[in-house]
Amino acid sequence: MPPLPFLGELPYSTSLTPTSENRGLPQRKAPHYHSPSRSNHAKPLNNSTDRVRQIRPLTVNEALQYSSLSSIVPSDSGKLKTPMRLCIHAYFIEGIIPVPSASVPNQQSVFSNPSELHQARTILDQLDGSFAQGLGLPEAAKHAILSLQSSTCEFKFKKLQGLATNLKKFTPPTAANSCSETSIRLGRMANSILLNTDVAFRYPTPSSPEPMDSTAHVPPKALPIKLPVTPQTPNHRPRNETAYPFNTSAPATSDRILGSQRTTLQLKVVVPPLPQSSDTNDYKVFHVESPAKDSKQGVSKKRKREEVNGKSASAPSKDQRALSDAALTAFLELASDIFEAENDAQSQINSDDLTARKTYFVQHEVDGNVSLTINSETNIKLDSCLHKVISLARFKDVPISQLCKIQDLCEGALNSADLLDVRIDPGWGSDDISDWVERAKSVDAALRSARTVLRIMVGGRDEKQIYSEELLQKILSLLYKVMDTCVSPVIESRTSGTESSVFAIASVQKKVILQLLHNATKIMQLLLELLTKVDLAEVTITSIEFFVIRLLFVENAHVEKESVLGIHKSESIRRTAMNLTAQLFLRYPEQRRFILDEVLVSLQKLPINRQQARQYKLEDGTNIQLVSALLMRLVHSCASRSVPQLAKRRKITLDENAAAAGPRSDGREDENSGSEESANSSAAENNNIEVHKVDNWKHEVSSTTRLAKNVRLLYDAAGSNAQYIVEFFVLRASTASRTGDQPHRHLLDMFVGDLVSVLNLPDWPASELLLRALFARMERITSSDKSTAPMKNMALEVLGSAGSAILDVTSNARQLAKSLENDDSELSATLVQSFEDHLANQLEDGALLSWTGSYRAVLEYLGRSSSDPQTIGAQGYCLTQWTKLVLWGNNSTSTNIQTSPAQSELANKLFKVGSSGKWSSGDDFESVSGIQCRLAYNLTILNMGFGRAFNQIFQILLRAVRSDQTTVRSRGLKSVTQMLEKDPTLLDRMPHVIRLIINSASDQSPMVRDSSLTLIGKCIVLQPALEAQVLETVLAFTNDAAASIRKHSMKLLKDMYLRFKTQKTRAEISENLLNRVDDLDEGVADLARQMFEDIWLMPFWNLSSVQSSSVERELALKDQVALMIQIIQRGERTSQVLEPLLVHALGSKSKNADANTIACKAMVATAFQGIIDTAELPDRPEQGSILETLTVFSRACPKLFTQLQLEHLQPYIANLSTADDLNIFRSVVVILRCVMPTLPAMQKDFLKQVQEDLLRNITKLAKAELDEVVACLWTINGALGNIEKLVNMEINVLNKLYSSRLVDFADAKQNSELSKLKRLILLAGHFAKHCNFEPQSEKFSSKLSWWAGSSVAQCVIDIISPYAAKLQPVSLRSVAMDNIGMICQAWPKNFNRPEITLMFQQVLKGDEPELQRIVLSSFRDFFTVQDHQIEVKASSGERDPLAHGKLGGSMTASDNDGAAALIAQGFLKDILRIALSSQGSYALTATEVVASITRQGLVHPKECGPALVALETSTNLKIAEIAFQQHRNLHQQHESMFEREYMRAVQEAYSYQRDVAKDLKGFTTQPFRSKLHLMYEVVKTSKSKYQSKFFANFCAKIDFDVSKLDVSANPPTHLQYARFLVENIAFFDYGRVEHVLQATSYMEKIVASTGAGIAQAINTEVFHVRLEPGLDTSNSAVEQASSTAEAPLEEVDQVRLRQVTTASMILSMLWEARTFLRRLYGVSASQQRRENKAKASKDLSKPPTKTNGITGDKFVDSINRTMSALDTRDLALAQCREFADLLAIDNEVKVPTEDGEHDGGRLKTPSVEDDGESLMPLSAGSKATKRKGSVSISGTPNKKKRGRPPLGGRRKSTKSVDEDDDSY
Repeated sequence: MPPLPFLGELPYSTSLTPTSENRGLPQRKAPHYHSPSRSNHAKPLNNSTDRVRQIRPLTVNEALQYSSLSSIVPSDSGKLKTPMRLCIHAYFIEGIIPVPSASVPNQQSVFSNPSELHQARTILDQLDGSFAQGLGLPEAAKHAILSLQSSTCEFKFKKLQGLATNLKKFTPPTAANSCSETSIRLGRMANSILLNTDVAFRYPTPSSPEPMDSTAHVPPKALPIKLPVTPQTPNHRPRNETAYPFNTSAPATSDRILGSQRTTLQLKVVVPPLPQSSDTNDYKVFHVESPAKDSKQGVSKKRKREEVNGKSASAPSKDQRALSDAALTAFLELASDIFEAENDAQSQINSDDLTARKTYFVQHEVDGNVSLTINSETNIKLDSCLHKVISLARFKDVPISQLCKIQDLCEGALNSADLLDVRIDPGWGSDDISDWVERAKSVDAALRSARTVLRIMVGGRDEKQIYSEELLQKILSLLYKVMDTCVSPVIESRTSGTESSVFAIASVQKKVILQLLHNATKIMQLLLELLTKVDLAEVTITSIEFFVIRLLFVENAHVEKESVLGIHKSESIRRTAMNLTAQLFLRYPEQRRFILDEVLVSLQKLPINRQQARQYKLEDGTNIQLVSALLMRLVHSCASRSVPQLAKRRKITLDENAAAAGPRSDGREDENSGSEESANSSAAENNNIEVHKVDNWKHEVSSTTRLAKNVRLLYDAAGSNAQYIVEFFVLRASTASRTGDQPHRHLLDMFVGDLVSVLNLPDWPASELLLRALFARMERITSSDKSTAPMKNMALEVLGSAGSAILDVTSNARQLAKSLENDDSELSATLVQSFEDHLANQLEDGALLSWTGSYRAVLEYLGRSSSDPQTIGAQGYCLTQWTKLVLWGNNSTSTNIQTSPAQSELANKLFKVGSSGKWSSGDDFESVSGIQCRLAYNLTILNMGFGRAFNQIFQILLRAVRSDQTTVRSRGLKSVTQMLEKDPTLLDRMPHVIRLIINSASDQSPMVRDSSLTLIGKCIVLQPALEAQVLETVLAFTNDAAASIRKHSMKLLKDMYLRFKTQKTRAEISENLLNRVDDLDEGVADLARQMFEDIWLMPFWNLSSVQSSSVERELALKDQVALMIQIIQRGERTSQVLEPLLVHALGSKSKNADANTIACKAMVATAFQGIIDTAELPDRPEQGSILETLTVFSRACPKLFTQLQLEHLQPYIANLSTADDLNIFRSVVVILRCVMPTLPAMQKDFLKQVQEDLLRNITKLAKAELDEVVACLWTINGALGNIEKLVNMEINVLNKLYSSRLVDFADAKQNSELSKLKRLILLAGHFAKHCNFEPQSEKFSSKLSWWAGSSVAQCVIDIISPYAAKLQPVSLRSVAMDNIGMICQAWPKNFNRPEITLMFQQVLKGDEPELQRIVLSSFRDFFTVQDHQIEVKASSGERDPLAHGKLGGSMTASDNDGAAALIAQGFLKDILRIALSSQGSYALTATEVVASITRQGLVHPKECGPALVALETSTNLKIAEIAFQQHRNLHQQHESMFEREYMRAVQEAYSYQRDVAKDLKGFTTQPFRSKLHLMYEVVKTSKSKYQSKFFANFCAKIDFDVSKLDVSANPPTHLQYARFLVENIAFFDYGRVEHVLQATSYMEKIVASTGAGIAQAINTEVFHVRLEPGLDTSNSAVEQASSTAEAPLEEVDQVRLRQVTTASMILSMLWEARTFLRRLYGVSASQQRRENKAKASKDLSKPPTKTNGITGDKFVDSINRTMSALDTRDLALAQCREFADLLAIDNEVKVPTEDGEHDGGRLKTPSVEDDGESLMPLSAGSKATKRKGSVSISGTPNKKKRGRPPLGGRRKSTKSVDEDDDSY
């Protein structure tokens, strides 16, 4: 495995260590320095054998650059006069005289521009000219030579005894050869100075070579190398390194190198053995450890070690050396060509000849100066060659001067690109785009140059001059320009919106932009590599930080078509930015808090759409936010590795002053650099940002205490940053909502979701730490009493997600363990056993923390990837966490180290791993698979702090279910639901959970009840055995006050019905569902009808001839029929509901009418089988029950029956002797009456037999059965045509009635005759109703000699009418009146007969309720028929089902309209009076008539509207329901008109409650609810303006004029009315927050306006409060301070006292209602002020949430106490005093000015935090005006805002409403 990231010093930290110029011998190193490319923990290997390594001393050339000789320029050269000073510099700088220097000179030229260079060259030419003329050296030159010779020192080198060499002896330079070799380059004067300057040195000449050992190493054949030529250019000063291209055993002189342009050298490197005479003190010994071997192969069989497979295991091969030499040669040749071309081009820079520069350079003009820069093609070649040289470890052999020169050439491109703009303008044309393309190409070339510069910087060289801060800043500036002005806008552009033009342009130029993006990404990658190797200056670090953090939050598209560059390519730049940010966070601890703050503050830029935000794809395919991944990586960095001491870290920084003067103009290092580093180190230590000074483990003794110290620092740093991140998210989210403008709530949700997603992935161990910190924070929120409900809801939601995450980890571990059960691996067996122990709560920590435990398995697997920084960080974090748990366990607060022997041993092993970065070489551990790693990691998660907190999380959620806050209880239930969905076994392990859920079902809050119902449904799905336990609770929900809960419970009952098989349970469910068919809410009713069809009919849709014989289908059908029979037997209401339900399912409007008909026919057939044999049906139902069920089907759809089925029923009407027979008889007759008209043909014998049976039994029948029989007989008559029987029977009955007209039935002796007469009247009336005898009128005339009319119906009415006279007994009158009404229903024109109208009027105006009921029933039945006909006409042409195929019609409707209008106009007032006079059956009938009249639109809505509202308050639920339905219909049709009648309706309701209900309270109890709640439910459907007007008018009805207030009654009438209104408005169920605010605002307005005068009257007239004498009451006097004095209480007029007391009582009750509403709905003053300032706020439309625990009891008590104020004089005075104190002391009540304006134009709502801000204008057009001379009601000036001293010398203690405890 690759080396572990260790807890000691950074592996890539670069010390200030110069690199030797040992060219040609790369294997030889300077004795006291190490290569920066080697890791600190790497150990040298030498062919697997241990020996002492021999190090060769430095040569002169190697050591010369480190000598104290820093410059050949005299130190006092500053005294030279210009231009002589320029001359001297030109000779020694431009003359290329190499001198040893301890510091490599800077490559920048001393000449700032070409003109300065030209001036110096002119002076040199003059000096050369004078020297050539024999004038000799100038005085200045002589002085310089003397200074140089006096300032140099002599070098003495010790001879290495025994060192053999085969190189030629060194020949000192002479005048001849020096001149010949230097004449080409040097001028005459420069050459003379060189010859006259003597730098002495001595180097002993070695003796003759000793014979070489046969075993000596034979070097490979030297390769010919083309030597570089250092050009003389104005922009470059050659370094002394270029004089020595290769190192040899003897030094090579500079003039020799300069004399040959390109020389091929044959080098042979001989490494002789160490002679016996050598001094060992001259050498340093390095011990090289060899890897441990086993008995066979020397390595573990179970794991491949890096010593075997790594490249470092063996020395480079000959091929590798040849390859590296070739790469170096290629680079040097390319560099030489570039320099030659640049030298030639400089001389032609102002000419038009481009031959010298067209190959390698591009010419740029910057600020008027022409410069050359390397073109793109050359940059590509350079970058490629540099990359090869660096990768082959030959970069140290490149002369530093060449690297500096290359950077100089690249810098020009950066300078030129700085002036170019690559921004894309949406309004560009084609020419503009073409210009932009050219600019973009130039910028792209500059980016390539920047890559070349950075490639040199990351090569690992130690020379400081290649790390230019100025160059880095230019690169960052260019990078920022490209990304911020070009690439980022393109990435964020979309096909629509303001960026669509940019998108279009960029799509065309996609290739150019992609190239810019590619190069920018490469530069960022190089910057990342630079950060790993070199410490940068703070200004550079800050620039990088701002740049990369900005890139992190560039919004990428979420679909490919919306992205110009492609989602993947656009995302790559963000990933690179993330890597850079993580590296900055790792390397610079002092910057950590700044980086965190910048990232967290920028979070609000993220999209809140989950699909757009989560674009960081993990290995397993999971997508998370990139910022979430970054935050976890930052936490990894805190614990994965330490920060080296700042004193040992290299900082590539320069003094700001030196940098400003030219950082590369001087070759000397800043003398104060060391002190600056010390100062920086000290400043960092004293910085308030924590810098973790972790000791370097590599140099410490293995100590448990030291280990504990370092681990504690690392782990605490990770924990501290995790808490900081969590705290930021929580604080921002706690003040934001999901629907608000701030995205922080969504960001927290997504962040938690990301942590949960990666919790079980070993690559992201920081997720557990963050979740643990999140849990601790949420726990504090839920347990704090100061936390608001939204904060607790947020915490509970997060805890629900966290607990579900733990359950997911457990479930995932269970699956992984199952997959490893059959694995033979020892590790798999151990992991599976550990998981089983965990489930049994028997797992010990030692099993996980052992050397071969789960943590080891995770680290082994993570070690597979040594290049991924994310994996390396996770590996280091896991190692730190493992060590921490070994030392302290899961107790994070403990300071005591666990020091058992086993733990100490394990800790020492971990110490060694952390210090060396790798496992012990002899330690064997089998290879770990991905499944094994994930199971091991899941085990560690479940046994850490977060995993062990599951029970605690679940208990917090359960406690929340019992909270006092409604929303908290609801949120707790939802979170518990989330947990149960993950693990249903929680219900088995915690049985009290289901009981808690059931108890929540009775909560006062609909929100909590709905959540409880949802949770019950989840529990049933998870544990079906709980259905029986929760059934009663769910059934109760069908009657809930909230329609949404009723719907929810119905859906749940449907699912339970399909799962239950017992008939009893199904019957209970079905009955509850049927009861909702006529629900007041249409949505509920529609849902009930749909569910009936789904559970009763849909299972039998596919019945066919084949399937009908199926046994299972037969049994199911029989069960369904038996169920219907059982339900119908439960009561008459069920039959009444089921019939219209079947009509709806089988009607033409039903989508599944045909399928439903097939199912119903099968049910009817099955029921007939039960009639024949009751054993065919389950539970053997009685025949009467079966027939009663069939009557429902026959009324709903007669076509379901067949003729054969009817024939089976005939025997049941033949005998009628018992009551049971009567029930069967009635059912059969109903079936026959309904079905026979629909059959096409019937057997006449059957019809005759039925007719005979019915006629034989007709005298035995009561009214209900008689009605059905007569209708059936008339139907049969149409088929048989024997109407004579019916005519004769009717004539016979009429004759008997006529003969009895003179009998006095009031006589008790006529009781027997009276009964017979009643029977005759019934027969006559029913035959006249159902039979059309009009065509037989002549026969009637012939048989009835006493009748001479033309209408048989009129004849029957004329015969019966005398028996309805007042002289007749009431019982007889009732029968007569009833039958007259039935005849009028069938023949409506009789309603218009004057005698009939008069008779009905007398009855309705009389005081005989029974007769009134009969008349009203007649009207009701008549209108019912009319309504039915209207519905039929409104349908798609379908006629009345009873009229289909009739053998004869039974009635006509020609006079219906006239009769309906007559009833509505002639009887409506009487009908309304009857309806509003009682609450019994008579009132119910009257209400039904009123509803029919209004439904048909026979009168104006104003005439019935107020009465309907009053009837809605009836305690008779049926009356209230009918009135509500019709009121709602009227409101929907006539909203604008009807709303004006509401105040009259409220008055009508008050009178109804006062006179009929005898209850003046405005509410009902259990629970508290307004009596006008149904009216308000209708009002809530109005438009917003109508609702606002309703509240204004409603509150205005409470207001009064005190001077006109009538107080004569006891209690006063208006006081009672006001109480009724106040209590109603207090208990309205408000639908929106806006409604609550409007209601309370209007209340406050009345109290402020009317109350001011009342309080003033109380003070002056009752208590005689007066101002102190001498106080001015003018406008200015109001501002003065004054005191009040209270006169002795005098006798007050009792009428006036009663009047003002009544007024104060009304206003006090209104204020109590306002206070109660604010408490009930949690409306604060600040919220109300905020809402009124922003009416369009989304929160206004939300439904208000009731505060749990406030039921209204205390409010009612307060109202009752106020109503008793008139009982005694003392109570009246106390009431007046309390009201005066309310307005005087309560800072929330402001008094309006004298001209009616309020102070500040608005009224303040109750809140202690309000400071004079206002809420609601008193009137629409009021303006804020200055108060004029008004004083407060207490007599104190407004300036002090104080209350009047209380009466009696004692201040009354009052508190603002918001400060009180929950008083309601």
